Amino acid sequence: MTTSARDRVAAFWDDHIEAWFEGEDRLAPLLERWFDSYEGVESGKPTRDGFPEPYHGDLRGVEHTPRMVVLGLNPGQYRKEFQSRDGIFAREIKEEYGSYSRWQTTCPYNRGPWTDVMGRNRYYRARLEFTRNWLQDPGADHRDLLIFESYPWHSTRFRGRFSPPPDVIDQFIWQPIAELPVRDVFAFGRSWHTIAESLPLDDAGGFDAGSSMYRSTAAGRKVRVHTLPSGQRLIVVWQPGYAGPPSAEETALLRDALIGVEPGSERETPPRARAEAPGERLLTQVQAAP
Repeated sequence: MTTSARDRVAAFWDDHIEAWFEGEDRLAPLLERWFDSYEGVESGKPTRDGFPEPYHGDLRGVEHTPRMVVLGLNPGQYRKEFQSRDGIFAREIKEEYGSYSRWQTTCPYNRGPWTDVMGRNRYYRARLEFTRNWLQDPGADHRDLLIFESYPWHSTRFRGRFSPPPDVIDQFIWQPIAELPVRDVFAFGRSWHTIAESLPLDDAGGFDAGSSMYRSTAAGRKVRVHTLPSGQRLIVVWQPGYAGPPSAEETALLRDALIGVEPGSERETPPRARAEAPGERLLTQVQAAP
């Protein structure tokens, strides 16, 4: 019987994190290469004092198959009271949910006790709002959103040289994504454009705010499109001083540029037939994954 990539990756991390809770900190060779691929400096130095967090959401699709995939950099600052071997989240995983994969279906960073101590999770809420705007579904919730981290270990900042091993990223991120019914995968911030180029991924084009394809007026905003091995598209969006998702209005403009206007919409189709602006080229249209 063939095991799906999503089940394989979920089971791998469940076993690894369970062993880590028991005091094991030895990394398999492929994880050793992944850990060493990031040379964090100063506040960007990674730590293994907390358990790794490679993804957030229902990877297996136990309760609901995700409809949106977003890529992050890493899980952020290590908080001892939550992420250590005897921390709050460790106890939740071991005593209440039994595995990391099951625990991640509960949206732990957007509920108590995390929000009771840390307050509103702006990072997660912004990506959930983007999910609702992109899917045009106000009822979309945490079950619809799956976030993969490009580097699963904690650091206060993500600062330093990062050269992720392409085969490891393929095995742990691209292959699971290929099984999901999504056409487009999103990443926010210029750092992800650099990562995409280093892997490398095929360049499928792009456009800037104010171009003939993209009617956004957000100063300096850029959109770059890369083709994943599955044929799905990686959409990287960024602008100076901001590495988060676009607003609802800007998301609508991005949809127009990338997939056109939905049937019945009153918005005009963007002028794709006009001559391309300098440096702009049309994007290859990719069929939705089955």
